[in-house]
Amino acid sequence: MHNQINNYKWLIFDADNTLFDYDAAEKNALLKTLDDANIAYQRDTIIPIYHKINHKLWMQFETGEIKSQAEIKQKRTQQLFAILNAKSDCDAFANDYIINLSNNAQLLKNALMVIAKLATTHKLIIMTNGMTSVQVPRFERSPIIQYFQHIIISEQIGYSKPSKQIFSHAFELMNQPAKAEVLMIGDNLGSDVQGGINYGIDTIWYNPHRKKVQHNATYEVNDLLEFIKPFSRTPI
Repeated sequence: MHNQINNYKWLIFDADNTLFDYDAAEKNALLKTLDDANIAYQRDTIIPIYHKINHKLWMQFETGEIKSQAEIKQKRTQQLFAILNAKSDCDAFANDYIINLSNNAQLLKNALMVIAKLATTHKLIIMTNGMTSVQVPRFERSPIIQYFQHIIISEQIGYSKPSKQIFSHAFELMNQPAKAEVLMIGDNLGSDVQGGINYGIDTIWYNPHRKKVQHNATYEVNDLLEFIKPFSRTPI
């Protein structure tokens, strides 16, 4: 194991699009829910339309503009129905979508192998802003969960990333280690990276699409396999 990651005793991982393939889960769940509801849609455009709606609402949740995940659930269905001119029951559709999403627990390539290896040398936590009704069934289905000491779901504790409160909760579970011993890892520069920075811990931005943007993460990783290979500190 390389020297940099051995500097840390605790690794906090985001879940969706860091370990779990949320994009695939979202696509599968949406198409099944639309088909089951007999709602007409264009297959080649519906996923980016819905992704844009959902992403914007989650960003508003992270900044506090939207106060609850229930509001996300309601608004994304209403906005999608407005675009599709759908007449189905919004609440029923939203609930069916959650069920279908919770049935999709695909992991990203190499995630299980990497986590299994890291678990032999580190203590691991999952910290997610996802909905409890989605995340709990997905986690229960996944073999990756056995490697984590703690699972933190924001909806269960009343605080979400990037708030300092959710990181304080994590540190309580870890019995208050030194901040220098803890590393936050995630694909979201706002909730994961900035949340970690605000709390005073080192961060890794998982950037599989190699986006060219300025960031303040301690490290940048483009492939999960890099977690078990040497990686370089981001120049600051």
